[in-house]
Amino acid sequence: MTKISKIFFSGSYKMRILFAVAVFAVIPGICWATFSEDIEKPKPEFSREGDKITARLIPRGKSTSVLIDFEVSGGKLTKVSGVDFETAARPEVDIKNFKSALFMVEAAEISPPGAEVKVKISSKFFSSSTKYYVFNEHIEKPWMISEAENISLPDFLQDLIVTVKDGGPYDSDGAADGKIVFTGGPRDSFWGYALGTLFIRFFGIFIVLGVLMIGMIISGKIFQSMEKKKVKPVEKPKPAPPVSKPLTAAKKEVSPEMASAVAVALHLHFSSLKRSSELVPLSLPRINAWTQHGRQQIMEERFLTFNRNK
Repeated sequence: MTKISKIFFSGSYKMRILFAVAVFAVIPGICWATFSEDIEKPKPEFSREGDKITARLIPRGKSTSVLIDFEVSGGKLTKVSGVDFETAARPEVDIKNFKSALFMVEAAEISPPGAEVKVKISSKFFSSSTKYYVFNEHIEKPWMISEAENISLPDFLQDLIVTVKDGGPYDSDGAADGKIVFTGGPRDSFWGYALGTLFIRFFGIFIVLGVLMIGMIISGKIFQSMEKKKVKPVEKPKPAPPVSKPLTAAKKEVSPEMASAVAVALHLHFSSLKRSSELVPLSLPRINAWTQHGRQQIMEERFLTFNRNK
């Protein structure tokens, strides 16, 4: 293994690579949602039910729509509309801190003129740290942090209640005429949201992988137990009974008479093959052609009898 590969696969580099993969897997979605120019996808849609107007929108950093309800006590809620951030852009506020649009709330029939009304903005999208910022372009410092009451209700519902005085700094028309125009929007810390989301997603990856690993281990144990039930134990073969060898017939002994008869028969057979047809006169001298021929015949017959190669 080379020096580069040892450094690459060291413990510190493993953690750095794992952290980089998790960060690059999570950050692009957050950056696109928070730094893009689109605030809502699409623009908020408003619906009315009695004295309550509901805005439905997809805020930045989310893929599902949320509902924001508007109600007014001490007057009549006439209209709620969305306001583009471009018209309220100022150096003292950061647009990234607003996850939804600005809203213009219009109320009438305030009696007596110049009285105070309470505007209630409710949503499960808010948190206990959500603040409501008010915008009034007709005063020196157009952006103000309202002293809104943040009330937590069951089912993760949060109520923001803002007190608005007719003709006061929160009233954009600037006149105590029995009507108010109240412009503002909910604000949460961008970095708190971004870091919280990053933290949840980063450790969520390990939680999901851990759950998957535990599920795979449990399923593996189940499949192993099922396979053990299917496989039957192999029985050892029983030893075969000993095979009794058949008794071989006892060798018969050859009697001496039979051996003699066989020897005589063989002698007669081989002697008849090369028996000379001529008779050798015994009266002839011992050393002559006939004697030599006889000796030669005896020797040949002898070789035939004692030839072991055949």
